[in-house]
Amino acid sequence: MKALFEKVAITEQSSLLVRRFKLPYFDAAWHFHPEYELTYIAAGYGRRFVGDSVESFQEGDLVLIGPNMPHFWRSDDDFYGDARPHPVESIVIQFPTGFEQRGLVALPEAEPIRQLLDRARYGLRFSPAASRQVAGDMNRLVSRSGFDQLLAFLTILNQLTRDTAAELLASEGYQLAPSEAETERMKRVLEYVLANFKEDIRIEQIASVAGMAPAAFCRYFRKRTSKSFVEYLNELRVSHARKLLTKGDASVGQVGLECGFNNISHFHRLFKLHTGLTPLNYQTVQRRK
Repeated sequence: MKALFEKVAITEQSSLLVRRFKLPYFDAAWHFHPEYELTYIAAGYGRRFVGDSVESFQEGDLVLIGPNMPHFWRSDDDFYGDARPHPVESIVIQFPTGFEQRGLVALPEAEPIRQLLDRARYGLRFSPAASRQVAGDMNRLVSRSGFDQLLAFLTILNQLTRDTAAELLASEGYQLAPSEAETERMKRVLEYVLANFKEDIRIEQIASVAGMAPAAFCRYFRKRTSKSFVEYLNELRVSHARKLLTKGDASVGQVGLECGFNNISHFHRLFKLHTGLTPLNYQTVQRRK
């Protein structure tokens, strides 16, 4: 599916667009738009891509994304089989660039909200506690309209400004020109990696997917993600390993092989580098929880 510039249809009579989506699975295109976006996952799980950030997500995930930051959510493979889990559900609020200039700029009390929107340009993941705090308001927002809806939304943003545990998603060095051609190229790369990360992916292979020579691809990828392709691939593999260690009964060795690590010592070393724990310690801690 071709990545496209998304045209967000916010009417002149509204300051924001609030929608609830109930689908068999999340499978949107790798896309961008000039509007801000606050997305709450009410049901479902999978992987979230925001710029050069790749993370697992689950019910309760709450993310604020700034203008022109490429992103998409993808459900795990469970949702594409015959015995798929329950349908997924999300609440998405989109509002235009300059939202903070349409009245908030004149209000000194709104400075925390302006700062929050500025931080969101790289994507901002809120803590589980903050997400739980606004979950009810997010659900009620869908059924509101007019000025009541706007006031309720500002209340949500104000609550989120107090989340000191919120974390940036894309790295500050992330640079991806929001052109359709570049977005399509990066989407091809990400989709190939997502489908094949359990296998041995050589630079020549992924460079061919991008339509570039290996050396040029390495420079291209590092320039846009501030990390090498191998670093990015290993982060994705470790992320998948964390999920398997948490939910499955497979041994550490089996998990390593399932995630594309043919050398178990290498798997142990990288896993500890990214999480601070060995795979076995991580599995023990998660099962106790």
